[in-house]
Amino acid sequence: MSDAVLKRTTEIFTTRLQVLAGLLDAAETQWREKAGDPETFLAARLADDMFPFPHQIAFACNQPNRFAAWCIDAAAPETDPATLDFAGLKRHVWDTVAYLAERTATADDRVLDREKRIDLSGGRFISLTGPLYVDEWLLPNFYFHLVTGYDILRHEGRAGSGNLHSAISGVSA
Repeated sequence: MSDAVLKRTTEIFTTRLQVLAGLLDAAETQWREKAGDPETFLAARLADDMFPFPHQIAFACNQPNRFAAWCIDAAAPETDPATLDFAGLKRHVWDTVAYLAERTATADDRVLDREKRIDLSGGRFISLTGPLYVDEWLLPNFYFHLVTGYDILRHEGRAGSGNLHSAISGVSA
């Protein structure tokens, strides 16, 4: 991997988190316009066996936080999604953007040459090289929770497709 890939991964996380923040703002505006309370939305989920909305947002933020912490060989910050109100979710997204920027600013390509051990249930684990950790673990998990959060917003009638289009129009490919 090269510095260009490290920077690109950081850019992907940052721009998509900015989109998420924009979607949360748009959804909140729509709730307020309809005299609604965004707090009532915190239990929303797509299916009974899925985690609710706050967990999807927190889990999306976990991936860039873990990437940033891994770059500096530190433990990633942990947040209990059940403790986040709507304003807390928005703050958590922006805190993740800041943490990512601070922790990856001085990182170089050598950090991605290391392996990453991921502990699983039952005492099992997997070990991935840096490129595999980014491409096969972090990014797929990030996009899954990002899209699930967006899908919940859509399912609940917030953040319509026009808002998504405007939110992502500034994202670089």
